[in-house]
Amino acid sequence: MGKPINIDGAPAAPGRPDNAVQLARALGASDKLPTKQLTDTPTLIAPEQDMLLKCESAIENLNLAFFAAGKALQVVRDAKLYRGQFGTFEEYTQGRWDITPQYAGKLIRTWRVGEALHTAKPGGGLETIVSRKLRYGQAWELVPVVEEHGVQAAVYLYLALIKIKGATVTAAHVQGVVEALPREAAGHKAKTEDAVLAYLGSLEENGNPPAVAADAAKAAKALARAAKTFDATTIQAALEHDPERTRPALRSLIESLAAAGGVAVSFTESPTAVEAVAEEAETPTP
Repeated sequence: MGKPINIDGAPAAPGRPDNAVQLARALGASDKLPTKQLTDTPTLIAPEQDMLLKCESAIENLNLAFFAAGKALQVVRDAKLYRGQFGTFEEYTQGRWDITPQYAGKLIRTWRVGEALHTAKPGGGLETIVSRKLRYGQAWELVPVVEEHGVQAAVYLYLALIKIKGATVTAAHVQGVVEALPREAAGHKAKTEDAVLAYLGSLEENGNPPAVAADAAKAAKALARAAKTFDATTIQAALEHDPERTRPALRSLIESLAAAGGVAVSFTESPTAVEAVAEEAETPTP
């Protein structure tokens, strides 16, 4: 459970999804968040101290209120609310919260779609499913849609998915439908619902997640983004945060890269890492 929430405008109780919404709302409207520090003083003035208190209340409830934490981290970063005790935002995230700057950055990129889905009113009981199922892992898979097509496009996609899959939806489902979403369908509710139906129908027909047709431009963009994202610090943070999910993902990634590069790999697992030993493949690559 998260630490008790106790700020103005939010109930004093262990973090629950409805409280997460209150935490996020307490930080202010999305289009009115501070984007720079209010004063040049080294110490925080009263309004900044109040905002920092609200931000840190949200960050304390990170596990159950990831989007409120991400929104709060953005405010702390942009308004430089960390400056009273830390020299940089990176020092703040590591020293105050023991999270890497990379993970903090991901939370910041994820909060808008998380807040939008938790405050949406689609009816039909979907709000309950969202409050129970939507956590950081699934929201993160929606970020590519948010950054290319906008928050509303991601909301349409996720709601269409849970309308069909209900509480059985997984991060793998979200990732698959994001990759399969036609560009012309993004941002259009009816077209998005049709695309989700088609994707899930293909799963049932094949019995396995279908291979998404490779788009050269998208693949190049994804590889460039991955090269910037997956440094040693990020991977170590992921292993510490969710080792059961990260290790298989790392293995799959290494195998894919090895196959493309014409090398054979063998794996040995330790309690803290996945190690791969690579050898030149016997079969030469074309």
